Amino acid sequence: MRLLPTEARDMVPSAVRWAKAVHIAVGAVPRQVMLRPARESMSAIVWVLAAAADFENRIPPAFTAAVLAREAGVGARVWQKRTAWLREHGWLEHDGAHAWSGWRLRTPA
Repeated sequence: MRLLPTEARDMVPSAVRWAKAVHIAVGAVPRQVMLRPARESMSAIVWVLAAAADFENRIPPAFTAAVLAREAGVGARVWQKRTAWLREHGWLEHDGAHAWSGWRLRTPA
């Protein structure tokens, strides 16, 4: 049973725009650098993050990494690697001083 919406029409519009922008950015990464399994898991993670976001593009701390990874159908290690890529490229940040403060979707400058 899923906790989050799976259809874009049921998600916050700004989060859907964010997810589409991330997909464009990931599509620009050479296929030799990001192989198909990584792209597929990235897609699942991006849509789960978009589904969990509120109207301020924040993901509440109640949605822990374990919960979100389970919703995306990936393991903890894959979750860590993909969210690290999103953070390094400016698409995601911790929403507060601590990792347990939740997340915020961002658009790189």
